[in-house]
Amino acid sequence: MPLLLSACILATAGVQAQQKITGSGGVKKETRDAGRPFDEIAVSGQYKVYVSQGSRQEVTVEAEENLLPYIETKIDGDELGIGTKRGYNIRPTKDVVVRITVVKLDAIAASGSSNFFSEGSIKGDDLEISLSGKSLAELSLDYNKLEVNVSGDGKVKLNGRADKSEIAISGSADIAAADLKSRDVEIAISGNGNAHVQANGKLEVAISGSGKVKYRGSPSSVEQSVSGQGKIVKE
Repeated sequence: MPLLLSACILATAGVQAQQKITGSGGVKKETRDAGRPFDEIAVSGQYKVYVSQGSRQEVTVEAEENLLPYIETKIDGDELGIGTKRGYNIRPTKDVVVRITVVKLDAIAASGSSNFFSEGSIKGDDLEISLSGKSLAELSLDYNKLEVNVSGDGKVKLNGRADKSEIAISGSADIAAADLKSRDVEIAISGNGNAHVQANGKLEVAISGSGKVKYRGSPSSVEQSVSGQGKIVKE
């Protein structure tokens, strides 16, 4: 299932009248079934998700005990979906924390106001990151190729290494990737979003609107197309 579609499904689940449940205060840790392999994660809601890489996958949820039955972690195909059970609107008084250990990670999707954090560096071949709403991702990565799509007020902070980075921003999203050592970087901004990147090979930038790109490194070539009040600045 395409990540953006699955994230939208999670976000719109339970649009009908919802039962509101407020957290009771006492936090409990629960290990969830992670027997089936997955390499994609999609989350919707107000969750803090911590991802690490290891030899065996694992999923735990830390939340107020009375909310745990309404927090779903389901594996569908290659994707682990995290969200609130249909028909319910949970109102935690303390952070809901989901900790995930992956063997392999190919895609992340977040909507709402979810937060993603990596614990240690995550390594692989290709990774797709899709954020919408007010979601946040702070990740340490070592990949051959990254695809980053951010809309709304999403924020992404990246460090590590990528041979090639493809970045698309719409709205007022912000990407801070100056500490991600990339060879080739492609950036497309629509709106007033911002990107701060590092390129040491080829840099291609297209801006429509008042977006801004700041770059560091020594790219061998810079191609730019700007319409509106957009800016491209070398650090």
